[in-house]
Amino acid sequence: MTPVDATTAPPAPDRVVVVAFRKAAVARVNGYLDYLLSRGVRVTVLVGDGQGWKQADRFDPRAEVLSLARRENRRPFVWTYTLLVERGPGGVLRRAARLPGPAGGAGRRLVRAHAKAVRLIRKWFFWRGYKAVRGHSLRRLALRRLEPLRLDDATRVVIADTAAVPFGWSLARRRPGLEVTRAMDVSAYEPLPVTDPAPEQGFDLSPDPRAYTQL
Repeated sequence: MTPVDATTAPPAPDRVVVVAFRKAAVARVNGYLDYLLSRGVRVTVLVGDGQGWKQADRFDPRAEVLSLARRENRRPFVWTYTLLVERGPGGVLRRAARLPGPAGGAGRRLVRAHAKAVRLIRKWFFWRGYKAVRGHSLRRLALRRLEPLRLDDATRVVIADTAAVPFGWSLARRRPGLEVTRAMDVSAYEPLPVTDPAPEQGFDLSPDPRAYTQL
């Protein structure tokens, strides 16, 4: 075998890390992913999908997706709220709904009433308080788990939404030599040929039970 001269070996393909902490960014990110992945650019997506992502579309399956969901759901405020307001009362009422006779009927009505109340409480109370601090909470979680992002191998980090901006600022200060940007600029990849096009029928990006890789 002829040894490869490191000075003439082709450069490693670019690798981009995209950070998305809000589900509203999924469609825009997927458009960016399709352009890069179709041209052989490696992409890792760091996603904060622990709260508010229940009905979110999936990311392009050709990308590596790392999730903070499990970590976010274990944060004290989130865990306490979920236990005391949603899971705890909901479990008790669902057991009551399985009772025979009038007790079961009353339990089923209470289950429906509780589900409606949870939607209102989550929208008007939980999110009003949590939204203001969520970006900073996810920033701390992400900064403790930088190793799986393999930033030494990354060309740039793209911050896809405002919730991820605190993490982006902290990352830029920690790694001044790494490009951290809000711009989903594809101009650098325009000369690259399409080598891995998405199928004509498209990917199924609807929500499903498959989990992303948990950090």
